[in-house]
Amino acid sequence: MDIKGRMVKVRFKKYFAEQRLWLFLGRVLEISENWIQVEGRGIVHFHAPRRTEIDEEPRVVVIPRDNIAHIRILPDSFTLDKIEILTRGGRFFVKVPDGPDTSIGDEF
Repeated sequence: MDIKGRMVKVRFKKYFAEQRLWLFLGRVLEISENWIQVEGRGIVHFHAPRRTEIDEEPRVVVIPRDNIAHIRILPDSFTLDKIEILTRGGRFFVKVPDGPDTSIGDEF
């Protein structure tokens, strides 16, 4: 499946338990077998105190494929203008119009 031009959520791998959760929401500009280039906004989730920070301005990042835990394709109607964070129980989610919400963090 070609995801060039699609809106995606890229979750980065965690290599140790204390590492912050980081994901990137945006549109795929280029993709190869070794990396993916995405224009969008990053989200970092902190465990203590529990909070989520979103990049103020969109940026372009080139992500090595070895650093990606997973990629979720988002509806084309998803926009980066107003990212809304929701909580359910002990989990954080990004609200996705026209689709199921996508998780940010695990339960604590």
